[in-house]
Amino acid sequence: MNENSNTIDRRTALKGIGAVAGSAALAGCTGVAGRSGEQLRYAQVLTPVSLDPIAVDDPWSGQVQSLVFEGLYTYDFGMNLVPVLANGKPKRSDDGKKYTVELRDEARFQNGTSVTAEDVTYSFEKPNQEETPPPTKWHVDMIRSMKTLGEKKVEFALENPYPGFEHTLTRPVVPKSIREEDPAAFGKKMTIGSGPYRIDRFKPGKYATLTSWKNHWRSQGEPIRRAKFVPNHAGLARTMSLKTGQNDIVERIQPKLWQTTKDFPDSTVVSAESYHYHFVGFNCSSGTPTAKPKVREGIDALLSMDELVKHLVEPAGRRQYGPLPRQVAKSWDMPLEEWKRIPKKKSHHEAKKLIKGEAGLKSWSPKIAVPGTKSSGDKMREKVAETIVHGLKKMGFRKARTVKYPWPKFRELVTNGDQGNYAMFVGSWAGYPDPDTFLYPLFHSNNEGLTNGTYYRDESVMKQIENARRTSNRGKRQRLYEESIRTILEERVHLPAYTLHNSFGVKNRVSGFRPHPISQVNPLLVSPDGSMSLDE
Repeated sequence: MNENSNTIDRRTALKGIGAVAGSAALAGCTGVAGRSGEQLRYAQVLTPVSLDPIAVDDPWSGQVQSLVFEGLYTYDFGMNLVPVLANGKPKRSDDGKKYTVELRDEARFQNGTSVTAEDVTYSFEKPNQEETPPPTKWHVDMIRSMKTLGEKKVEFALENPYPGFEHTLTRPVVPKSIREEDPAAFGKKMTIGSGPYRIDRFKPGKYATLTSWKNHWRSQGEPIRRAKFVPNHAGLARTMSLKTGQNDIVERIQPKLWQTTKDFPDSTVVSAESYHYHFVGFNCSSGTPTAKPKVREGIDALLSMDELVKHLVEPAGRRQYGPLPRQVAKSWDMPLEEWKRIPKKKSHHEAKKLIKGEAGLKSWSPKIAVPGTKSSGDKMREKVAETIVHGLKKMGFRKARTVKYPWPKFRELVTNGDQGNYAMFVGSWAGYPDPDTFLYPLFHSNNEGLTNGTYYRDESVMKQIENARRTSNRGKRQRLYEESIRTILEERVHLPAYTLHNSFGVKNRVSGFRPHPISQVNPLLVSPDGSMSLDE
């Protein structure tokens, strides 16, 4: 890694500063002064593609969704489950196969109608009923049936005991009658939830503007009147938009800009350890070169992930050695030191021996997929992909290349198993404090084409993941997860890479902002601890 890899190119920086400063100047007074105390501008990496919780699960949609919709429960800053629409804790029965939740009488949607048990039943059953299953299906496919017990009580009956079900109960609830009027328009042209903010305007790929709902049924003081979510995929441009005052909060501070942003006189940098997981995933579909374990092992020998993370990610994140973020792995007493010893040391000679020699691969034109477009992309993911491509070209595979797909297309193409689209992909996932929320959606064959793009079908691993879902015995679950993860790592189904902290640059005029560990909960404009505010 050369020295310049950890510095900002001066010409690029000046160009970016000029572009951002120019856009701020064009905005004039309306950019800052006109919204003092009234409008908060929040710069996202990407804007939502839809606000329909039934169909979409990307974190940027989730950020806006979480202000418009509410779930039965949510997480506080300590990751404890707290009631929102629910009136108290869920009641478990039938050895963990039944959950009963009572709704709060005062809960209502933004059109004035009451939130009912029928709305809850619809919100949880609909992903399993769609003709084309949405990516969110994994979150509810353990539900066998649901029953309304009057207008304000609902019963969930599960196929088997599922100890992670309380995390499922954080899913947003939608109004059945409104969504059923036009499901295709819901979340795009028509959006009604029970949350503290209403949608004013939403243009996918451009912006979303929200206004506080004064009559919110659980109002917490005087919230910020308006909030505008704008996309800014370039890390330098996001940071400079904070400096110029164009935006009040910018998410995901780039590692190379971390100290620069901290040094801004009227801003601060805050972060929280997240539940993110970034990785290199292999297409193990039958007949693909990457279905051969020796090829995957050889790819592992082409790069030092430790060095890449040190230069590309820190201090904005940390190295991750398994499919579980550090705080999940530690709370489940996973063998982290054992996982650290599994990756191969970087050796071009070893890689060539494994790929060309033992796997017998003589010609190959692999594509490594990353999210982005010709003009923008995730530079950290691209660098990981390019490092692999460089090693493969050096080995003689001259047609190896990185391909960029726009974010929605990326999610679609790297889960279909078509080697014409990808041999490998640099993916990411955001789960919850339970290992199942990583292992099941990312590796189980039930989720191929939805959230699992590996098509790895080791029957023992599938059974281990399934059995861990079906027992409430934590010790047994831990052993099953340890065994399945060990196989996944040794077989190189994924090459775990890093986790990114939920990091933010925040103007001093913003009061009350705290970063939440769950990405889609940010920014928490209204919380039990009080509302955020903007100083004049």
